[in-house]
Amino acid sequence: MKIFTSFIFVLSFVISGLHSNAQESNKVSKEQQIKAQKIAFFTDKIGLTPEEAEKFWPIYNNYWERKNNIIANRKETMTYFANNSGNMSEKEMFQYADSYINYEMQLAELLAEYHEKFEKILPINKVMKIYLADYEFKAYLLQKIRGSDKDE
Repeated sequence: MKIFTSFIFVLSFVISGLHSNAQESNKVSKEQQIKAQKIAFFTDKIGLTPEEAEKFWPIYNNYWERKNNIIANRKETMTYFANNSGNMSEKEMFQYADSYINYEMQLAELLAEYHEKFEKILPINKVMKIYLADYEFKAYLLQKIRGSDKDE
């Protein structure tokens, strides 16, 4: 009986590990699908030539990575504030308010920095299409999410 119980324990551990790996693999797969859709979407919306795309994507990917880091830090800070604001002094609240403004300024400075980089590799009409494609891709993803919710 003890061997059977040990076998069941090991089997459940292996199955939960496989399930966890499958979930992680599924998450990575979805992220890769979204990234591929974004590349196709942006390339089409901006009208990138192969030569422009070769220059654009490394710069844009770096911009997006840096932007996501700022947003993640802002979210972490604001979540901490939301969970702890009842126990904070007024001085601490001012610090968190200043911190929020600092994150917003970092985002604006990042955009200004990359705007100059985009202008060096693309005509201005395509630079403006980057910003438009950003908004349109977010709307596209939200529409897809809402559409998949209706299917369930």
